[in-house]
Amino acid sequence: MTSIEKGIGILVIAHGSNDRKWVQMIEEAVQRVDTNFPLVIGYLELVEGKSIAAGVSLLEKMHVKKILAVPLFVCSGSTHLEEIKYALGVIDEPRLETSLQRINTDADIIWGEAMDAHPLIVNIVVERARRLSVAPENEVLLLTAHGSEHPGFHEVWEDTLQKLTCSIKKALHFSEVFYGTLHPDTLLVKAQEAIASKKQLVVVPVFLSEGYFTSAVIPEKLKGIPYQWSGDTHLPHPLISRWMQEVIQKYV
Repeated sequence: MTSIEKGIGILVIAHGSNDRKWVQMIEEAVQRVDTNFPLVIGYLELVEGKSIAAGVSLLEKMHVKKILAVPLFVCSGSTHLEEIKYALGVIDEPRLETSLQRINTDADIIWGEAMDAHPLIVNIVVERARRLSVAPENEVLLLTAHGSEHPGFHEVWEDTLQKLTCSIKKALHFSEVFYGTLHPDTLLVKAQEAIASKKQLVVVPVFLSEGYFTSAVIPEKLKGIPYQWSGDTHLPHPLISRWMQEVIQKYV
């Protein structure tokens, strides 16, 4: 049975940005996904003509009856995903307020999964850290992430970051691996805790792509603290396309 006969389509969901470079990286990563199923991108906001609703409509015009939604988000604890699941009818009521409206569709929606601590994502973070490291036994690694202060979402972020930390500890030989978040704001405290050991600090962002947080917010919060940093994020990295392929293969 061909992909068309199966009536299945893939909707990759991303946040969106006013930054053309940000959007281009998303588009290029999706273009590299090797699949026979119809595949479109839907953005939560800021990308004109390519909303999530527009993506659903486009797939329906391709006679898709079942849509796999692949959230191109770093963590399942993102509150945006709760809003998107509500809009797609995956959940009846969101646990927080949202301005998103229900999307009218006759297609069945299959909800995929965010990146979290998937082995391919671990590999990306390990690669980013290894490139910055000189003598890991004399270094401390600090992962930086967005995080969430909302109950029920905060715990998911913590679980994901703990799993990432554990996996990276096994893969590399840093003297210690910490993580800090912007929400709640624990980044500076964690960095100070890390450098108290008198080890060299290496900082790696756990973000999908470069932007305001990695170029301005994180460097400003760590101002005055010596650390190794490249700002390299998950994208652009070919393993992100492979991750999407694995999600597709798992669910359809």
